Amino acid sequence: MKLHPLHILVLLGLGQLCGPAWAATAAPAPAPKPSVTIAALSWPREVNLPDAVVLVYQPQVNSWTDNKLDFRSAMAIKPNGADKEAYGVVFATARTRVDKATRIVILDNLQITKSDFPTLPDHGAAYAAALQKQFARGVRRISLDRLKQSPALAGTASPAAAVLNNVPRVIISQTPAILVPIDSAPVMRAIPNNKIFQRVINTRALILQRIVEKDYWIHVFDGWLLASSIQGPWTVPFIAPKGLNTTATAVNATHTVDMLDGGAGANPKPSLANGAPTIYTSQVPAELIVFRGQPDFVPITGTGLLWASNTTSDVLVDTASKDYFVLLAGRWFRASDLNGQWSFVASNALPADFARIPATSLAGAVLQTVAGTPQAQQALNENSIAQTASVPRKNGPRFTPTFDGAPQFAPIAGTSMSYVINSSAPIIRVADGYYAVRAGVWFTAAQAAGPWTIATSVPEVIYTIPASSPLYYVTYVRIYDVTVDVVHEGYTPGYLGTAVSPSGTVVYGTGYTYAPWIGTSWYPAPSTYGVAASPIHNQHAGYTYAFAVGLGTPSWTQPYWPGAYFNPGYFGSYPCCAIAAANVYLRWDTVNGPKVRSARTDSRGPQQMTAAASGSASRGYDQTPTGGSGRQGGGTHVGAPPARTSQWQPYSLPNVYYADATGQVYRQEGNTWQKNSGSTWSSASGDTSSLDQEANARDNSAVAEASFGMSNTDRFSGAPNTGWSAQDSGDGGYSRTVGGAGGISAEYDNYWNQVQDNAMAMWWNEWNGYPGYTTGFGNMYYGWGWSSRFP
Repeated sequence: MKLHPLHILVLLGLGQLCGPAWAATAAPAPAPKPSVTIAALSWPREVNLPDAVVLVYQPQVNSWTDNKLDFRSAMAIKPNGADKEAYGVVFATARTRVDKATRIVILDNLQITKSDFPTLPDHGAAYAAALQKQFARGVRRISLDRLKQSPALAGTASPAAAVLNNVPRVIISQTPAILVPIDSAPVMRAIPNNKIFQRVINTRALILQRIVEKDYWIHVFDGWLLASSIQGPWTVPFIAPKGLNTTATAVNATHTVDMLDGGAGANPKPSLANGAPTIYTSQVPAELIVFRGQPDFVPITGTGLLWASNTTSDVLVDTASKDYFVLLAGRWFRASDLNGQWSFVASNALPADFARIPATSLAGAVLQTVAGTPQAQQALNENSIAQTASVPRKNGPRFTPTFDGAPQFAPIAGTSMSYVINSSAPIIRVADGYYAVRAGVWFTAAQAAGPWTIATSVPEVIYTIPASSPLYYVTYVRIYDVTVDVVHEGYTPGYLGTAVSPSGTVVYGTGYTYAPWIGTSWYPAPSTYGVAASPIHNQHAGYTYAFAVGLGTPSWTQPYWPGAYFNPGYFGSYPCCAIAAANVYLRWDTVNGPKVRSARTDSRGPQQMTAAASGSASRGYDQTPTGGSGRQGGGTHVGAPPARTSQWQPYSLPNVYYADATGQVYRQEGNTWQKNSGSTWSSASGDTSSLDQEANARDNSAVAEASFGMSNTDRFSGAPNTGWSAQDSGDGGYSRTVGGAGGISAEYDNYWNQVQDNAMAMWWNEWNGYPGYTTGFGNMYYGWGWSSRFP
């Protein structure tokens, strides 16, 4: 779900939080080798037939549209009594169930459309029936991060949206600060049974005004700040007026405000006794960039760029032009001075050095916002993959709308439709029918007030809603097919706030400023700026955007929750944030209806699902079976890794076999390709570029699963000897100003050592002990992997 300016973006300066961890330190020590559980989802997999055994190599995607996957897999089959295996290919289709929280894809209704083993009698037709049954079991679960690497997905990216790139108000601070967005002009509302205070209703912060004195009070940390104007300046009062805390307790009990106190999970709790942050209120789209003191720019190895090392924002300098570049909601803006006039720069018009940023550097997270990079393509791939669910038609989710008064309608510009403007959820009128989306599920009714039932179809005209409409995000929720029992539906990340820009990258938000509903209640509309939307990539979330929730921002989580910034496992409680890769179907309770755990889940817009989307909600309809943690691509599957017996030739066990679109089988030998010609292998001739792409994608997926995403976690972890804490430390860190090798290149080497160790552990787990490996092929991988760097 997508948050608005109402969700208080807090970017705390780090001086009072990190303490000694920011001092110069020795070079970063190698991280402890992580435990490895990837083998459960490894390839190839063994499938047992009544009279043969089959090795299935990693599936290759032909197409993946909505929840329909078309793929092929190279295979090796060894009939009982045969001396050696024969090779062939299987073509199949399946319905996909995707869980982006566990990074697992389950294949349902898997149907083999063609199988071919050229050297077997009748091309292996005798095994077709058994293969259909057992193949579906053996490949039923696969890592999402393996599938998403497929080159075939490059042609299935979501269409570009007509996004805006207007420049927001950019606030620069060199001291701890908080941005408090106010959704348009402040609107005061009475507090029940209270004659002393009234409240600013159109902000998530708790801002009270004394009715007589007209002064303003905002709750921050463990106390209050006072101002004579809502624009500030805000100061610590000598004493709080009588009844202030009692009023705050009453309002907080309604779950409509954020007390900006760090939440129950903050440890230690923030206190004004340690200093008060500067409060910036803004009634227009704004972004706050907080530096810890003067900006500290360090070189990015291999480029003419500098990267700001003491802010959680991405701020770069191009030394050729002397211009500053800042990344806001996935959009780049340029200025000649940090406090100057900012202008938009398209992602395909950035200086060439942006594409040369090392992927493993601390600045590497921005690469998915640089058009033409492999990371940008992967982000496009990820953005096209739907989170799915099978929604029960009986005893499934229910929807009852909430209106602020009688329903009021407004037209959806450019269409014949209208929508309810004073509803907390999107309700669309199409001719004489009504349609609504709640937590990724479509509902329908004959009247706006209901009764509402689960929809089995949606008028196609709904998908013409333009980006200029606050309801645009519902166009990313689709119904795929329907059975007697369930509705198969899902949504792509656009429902949670992302969009594909015309320049070829995924951005956060449409860039439009939508009007909220402000009546007795306040229903915010989707926003783009003001929530610290930042591109991320790691094994937990893939390529997506993280954005702030209250004090749950990266700067506040330092150093108490290393790595939490990008870990959806921390959803649902402070201190953390939210991501646009959540599985919102987790929130449904199939018996009692939706679980609403905070006021944020009731706001209009994709922010229906905030951090409460994941976390402790019940399993929902369609979750990956118990046992799949997804933390290392993990979990269990019905198939099995190849059996450790003498039945397989050693060269058959590595996952280096591929099928082309015509059904030919190839294997990779070093940097060359061999083609199966019946009973023999020969050097492949002709154009093998498509095979190279498949092999590179497979290698990338293995490395991605081995990597802990240092460029995203360590840069914000605050842990000793990692990320920013290691800057200016000679051989470690990122700055070359204090001697030694220094520079981001040192961090690059250290990172790859860690990735390499983890990757080798994974591969060793998969292969060590197989016949022929411990003295032959396995030793080669052991020596190459553990003692040298990746080529």
